[in-house]
Amino acid sequence: MRFSIAASFLALLSLSQAQLPNYGGFTAKTPAEAMTVASIHSVLALFNLALDSKNFEAMRDVYTENVIAKVARTPTNDLESLIKFYNGKALGDVITQHTAHTNFVYDLAPKSANALYFSKIGEGQFFARDVDTFYQRYDDVWARQSNGQWKISDRSINIYIKRPRARK
Repeated sequence: MRFSIAASFLALLSLSQAQLPNYGGFTAKTPAEAMTVASIHSVLALFNLALDSKNFEAMRDVYTENVIAKVARTPTNDLESLIKFYNGKALGDVITQHTAHTNFVYDLAPKSANALYFSKIGEGQFFARDVDTFYQRYDDVWARQSNGQWKISDRSINIYIKRPRARK
């Protein structure tokens, strides 16, 4: 996985200003900005895969050690608490499939950025019972680490629930 990301970054470096990618209305002004956005998108993908596969240790590549996370009115103040939250009451035994979309990275600076994105988790029937659909809005503050990796340092997640229609 890292090889393909590195190859993508090298390809971005060779682009002219007119060729830089447009990310949902945000056009990178420099190859470095395009690489930042691509890096953040890659970590967001890792977050979803780690969550759905219950590989909560992979969250160490997503969040800073001192992350402040406000998840559905459950605040955590460090990475260990957040991992325990995900592994416990939040998702420990729940089967999920996060479908993240509308990733928007903005306010880019050399060592920080912000991102907004939405996710949809499940819907349908389970053992002939209707299941709720959960929609999430993620508001993230990103921090560039000394090794160049981007991680989430502050996250606020709002959850919206769509109740199934009553059966007739």
